[in-house]
Amino acid sequence: MLASKQFLRDFAYIANLYGWDADDVEDAKAQTGAHPELRLYWTQLAAAHRAGYKQSRDNNYMRLGRWLQRQEIYVHAFPTT
Repeated sequence: MLASKQFLRDFAYIANLYGWDADDVEDAKAQTGAHPELRLYWTQLAAAHRAGYKQSRDNNYMRLGRWLQRQEIYVHAFPTT
């Protein structure tokens, strides 16, 4: 998977945040290679977590798309409607 340094940082951030093991990382790489739209998802997910996003009981396990909408960020790739 050819990727920018920023994408690789975002991907590593998510892998570390979620505690992925080597098999998880390889699976995510394979899925991302098969579905390039996941690159945007990983980047948005990393940015959201850095900005305070977290699924919890307190926010009814809010989905990323909804959180982004509530942050007034328009997301083309992952509409929540």
